[in-house]
Amino acid sequence: MDQLLSLVVRLLLADIVGDFLLGTLCYWLGWPWVKLLTLGRYPRHGWRSGHREEIWVQCVGLLVAVLGMMAAFGQFDV
Repeated sequence: MDQLLSLVVRLLLADIVGDFLLGTLCYWLGWPWVKLLTLGRYPRHGWRSGHREEIWVQCVGLLVAVLGMMAAFGQFDV
């Protein structure tokens, strides 16, 4: 029973942390870049709208975060 409870707690914690990182941080990192690259056309719907555009904005935010971390750790130094 303890193992089952531990598994449920870990899954809930992973879902909460994953939702926070992808849903919040990555969305707000990607939003200005998507607006800039699409000249203000996308995303057409608001945050937490459940549309596919929200996922694309989160992916762009994740890409910006990864590139920013790579630059901070000196991966692009020649």
